Amino acid sequence: MEPSEVVAGLAALLLAAAAIDAGFRAYRINLGTHVAPTIPATELPPEASVAFAPLARLAARERGLADHIAALPDPVAADTWVRAATAARALRAHALRITAAEQVPGAGKDPGDALARLVLRLREGVSAYERLTDIAAEAANDVACGRAPRDAAFRLADATEALVGMIRGLPS
Repeated sequence: MEPSEVVAGLAALLLAAAAIDAGFRAYRINLGTHVAPTIPATELPPEASVAFAPLARLAARERGLADHIAALPDPVAADTWVRAATAARALRAHALRITAAEQVPGAGKDPGDALARLVLRLREGVSAYERLTDIAAEAANDVACGRAPRDAAFRLADATEALVGMIRGLPS
């Protein structure tokens, strides 16, 4: 055996070891970026409040969205979850305004008063959140069945933008 063959063999062995190490590092990095949605524990308004039913729907859909998001590819899931969680917080804050407005004497007597408009905006926001959850469920179903999600990134982005637009329209 010639010395050049020994050197070439050692170099190949070192390169193979470095490639294997790089592969393990990349695998560990990718494991750490997976989206694990967490839902904050929040109380619902009193059952007598007009905000109770929409917030109960929101809480149920939030749990559903968290399940669906966990099944989606990370780049799609991360942005969707962050923006949906922000929207859910804004809807809860809006519901607090509604429960405060309900305390005003005479509030809610006229169908066109400010309280009715606040409740309408809350219901619209929760409906937008439900649409986002439905689209995420379809995409997660496609992934579970081994099909490529049909335009999942675009459809989720559109539904997320619609939800964010709805939230931006809420009175502050």
